[in-house]
Amino acid sequence: MYYLDIAGKGPRKTCKMVIDWFINKYLPRHNLDISIQYRGLKREGAFGFCSVQDSDSRPRDFLIEIHTNMDEDLYIQTLLHELWHLYQHVIGKLRDKRGVRLWKGIDYSNRDYEDQPWEQEAHTMEEVLYNDFLREMAILSC
Repeated sequence: MYYLDIAGKGPRKTCKMVIDWFINKYLPRHNLDISIQYRGLKREGAFGFCSVQDSDSRPRDFLIEIHTNMDEDLYIQTLLHELWHLYQHVIGKLRDKRGVRLWKGIDYSNRDYEDQPWEQEAHTMEEVLYNDFLREMAILSC
């Protein structure tokens, strides 16, 4: 079960549909608070961010910031990428501890973006998740 709060201008119906699908498939037994904030991220050079809003030891409250004005395919892929980061935090692979980013207990906080193992995994998974999502939505619409 999860609580969802969406703020800003963005595709709310698609957002809810993607998050429902993801949570039911990957985190069905977790109580989560997810806030989606649509805003311009052009200056940051990103399409999305996921951050923990509560405990580092047992995170359940998350903020996902998503860039506004993306086409639907890129939007869904970006949202799934950020949801995978949420998943990494919930299962304990990715942790933020006293300003240090840990992946499976090892400090990778000084690595370049493209060398961060959580980003490599999320980039791989965004395509897998996107294809699964589209396939399952096509089956449901038949």
